[in-house]
Amino acid sequence: MRAILTILALLALSGCSRVEADTPAAQREAVTRACLEGKLVPFGLKLDRVGCACASNVLQAQLSPKAMTALEDYARGRKDGFESARAGLGGDEKLMLDPERSSGSPDLRKVAADCL
Repeated sequence: MRAILTILALLALSGCSRVEADTPAAQREAVTRACLEGKLVPFGLKLDRVGCACASNVLQAQLSPKAMTALEDYARGRKDGFESARAGLGGDEKLMLDPERSSGSPDLRKVAADCL
């Protein structure tokens, strides 16, 4: 499973420069770049290049479209969009995307466990 995710992650990295805005690939690109730059550490993601690409693919598959949009907004620095998108979430997704959550609360590492 990890080998398949690694291959998908490498393919995603190679396609990052050819992405149109407002597509799932654009979301993955934004999340991958933010992860690499350390912007997603508040959500529990501190990974290397392959791990970040893998995580963005897994997150896209596992999170709801609203949660992925909120994460993309955060990754792109759109704080107002992030807060409004996060407000529409419920349950664990809302907790995972809380940058000020308490330790022990669910985080994105739970979702991207195969990439760690």
